[in-house]
Amino acid sequence: MLPPPQRQESPPATKTARCFRWVYDYFIKEIDDPMAERKADALLVAASVLAAMNYQAAISPPGGAYQDTKIVNGTIEYEAGQAIAAYVTPFEYKRFSIANTISFTFSMTTMFLFLSGLSLKRRIFSLLLTASMFATLTATTYSYKMAMEATTPDHDERKIEWVFINRLVTAALITWSVVAGTAIVFFLGMLLKV
Repeated sequence: MLPPPQRQESPPATKTARCFRWVYDYFIKEIDDPMAERKADALLVAASVLAAMNYQAAISPPGGAYQDTKIVNGTIEYEAGQAIAAYVTPFEYKRFSIANTISFTFSMTTMFLFLSGLSLKRRIFSLLLTASMFATLTATTYSYKMAMEATTPDHDERKIEWVFINRLVTAALITWSVVAGTAIVFFLGMLLKV
């Protein structure tokens, strides 16, 4: 009679394999989150509104656009439809354009993540959405500050009043950064808590 076949024991999992398994179990598996659907609806609406707002700011820039083309000695000074702030305050307008583009891109990224069909009950998806919305809101706040600077006069007797407003907007931006940064640190702490 033949002896029963012996079971071969699988080799112990390596640290790398255990680490990958933990990452998979923690980030990819679905978690029980009864508020996931409500969060998804709210985030999708917020991302859509922000994308529309950023698009509108791009085609209707702060300070308006020139209505006609100006030609001086055969050289075009500016063309109809170009942003006035781009000529009056080019540095601030460039920073506004960059912040507005970043905000638009991340809000579109948020909407794309929703359309991808991933479940909000997965931690990795929740993490990606949070990072995307944080970038969107921070860039939107910064573009607001740049729009204020690009359209605020800085050359007449009312300059002191506008300096105060500019400082107020800067203080609000700093406050936003501290509050948002603290909130995202707490959220990541809750999300990554084992």
